[in-house]
Amino acid sequence: MQEVVQQLLECRVVGILRLPQSDLALRALEVAIEHGLRAVEVTMTTPNALEILRSARQQWYGKALVGAGTVLNAEEARAVIDAGAQFVVSPILDAGMVETALRANVPPIPGVFSPTEIFHAYRLGAPVVKVFPAVTLGTAFFKEMKAPLPQIPLMAVGGLNAHNAAEYLHAGADMVGVGGALFPKAAILAGEFEGVAQTAEALAALSHLHIQHA
Repeated sequence: MQEVVQQLLECRVVGILRLPQSDLALRALEVAIEHGLRAVEVTMTTPNALEILRSARQQWYGKALVGAGTVLNAEEARAVIDAGAQFVVSPILDAGMVETALRANVPPIPGVFSPTEIFHAYRLGAPVVKVFPAVTLGTAFFKEMKAPLPQIPLMAVGGLNAHNAAEYLHAGADMVGVGGALFPKAAILAGEFEGVAQTAEALAALSHLHIQHA
């Protein structure tokens, strides 16, 4: 599990796939990975998410980490892990999800919104804690959290894009998740993937960013 966590922290960016149609999902993931992204997350709200997850894990084994997102409970955690998820992400903090993933030696990344929740998630065993929605709290929140809780790796998710992601990393986030800005629904449903390619390249470059904490 620690090896996956280390890889996530090194690449710094997770691409979050949330599309209303599953037939274009694998193509969108393929473009993002071809253009440098090394970690992607298939959300459970995407139709046929488990099938997409299985295919993605097989197709990019050893090239990119493939995780599952919007995992809300222990049952869903078991399902995505059985489908091959290498990490499990949630917008909420559910103890059953965290415990199920830990038992399977798969990193859980639960979602929180407050200092108390951050610490509670960490105490439950989460190796990384997702702060969501990050844009609502702003970059200053991450700077403030790193002072009293420097030992807890934080992932900023919600409202991030290729233009502001670096600001959150400099402020104290250890990694970021980018969804709609990387996988724009309208463009992908129209068969346009150029935006995915350009954004993936910009986000992939963040793994080489020299961090100067604010």
